[in-house]
Amino acid sequence: MRQLVAESEPDENGCLCIEGKKFHYLNSVLRLACGDIISVRLPGGALVQMSVADADEGARKMTLQSLPAQSAFQENPAAQKRSAELFLFQFIARPPKMDLIVRQAAECGVAKIIPVEGTFCQKGSIESARKKAADKDDRWQRIITEARQQSGSPVETRLLPPVSVEQACALWQEESGGQKNSAAVVLYEREAGTKTVYEAVKNADVIKSETARIAVAVGAEGGISAEEISVMKKSGFIPVHLATNILRCETASLYGIAALQTVFSGE
Repeated sequence: MRQLVAESEPDENGCLCIEGKKFHYLNSVLRLACGDIISVRLPGGALVQMSVADADEGARKMTLQSLPAQSAFQENPAAQKRSAELFLFQFIARPPKMDLIVRQAAECGVAKIIPVEGTFCQKGSIESARKKAADKDDRWQRIITEARQQSGSPVETRLLPPVSVEQACALWQEESGGQKNSAAVVLYEREAGTKTVYEAVKNADVIKSETARIAVAVGAEGGISAEEISVMKKSGFIPVHLATNILRCETASLYGIAALQTVFSGE
């Protein structure tokens, strides 16, 4: 289900003025005309239906009008299902791959994406990630918004500034608070000393919790060093080996997210 991710709440008359790239999305991508209805995700997370009240191609503006209360949209039950809050600690890959990883993570409903500066990350890739995470560069935020609009994700995916491995571990400890309903895994290409995804998160407090927090750390093109794995293990990350073919980093991220969501939901 496609949606428009709004940057502001409707005004006192229930109207939203859409301009710029969001106008292009509604006008040229979805090809909406006056009278058409679009699902709108408001800043607070609510999903409502609004109709196109006016469209001015010359001014590149479109006005959306809230529907009457009796026509309020009910969220798809599938979107209301219990789901874990996911954190992706992604060791910084080359720019095109990072863009893809960010898009796919947002489509899958990851809550926070944290770029990690690892030993095997290329210097140019790290510099690119730092620039894209800065306030003056909105490329990654635009990718996230477009991904949410296309996928209908109700999760407001946030992308944090790049951090070191040690900072990533500290951040996860702060986010999880040592709670039993949290779990963290790090995908590792070596099999010795690792567990399966299910073994890593099978704790009943995690599987049965409606507020579980789960983190997955994924290496860049060169993987993750043994020293970094050791540091992450001390902070509660469980090394997991995927018994499959050798995966590219952008494939591994998506695979890991999907595996965790499947284990958690029991589907």
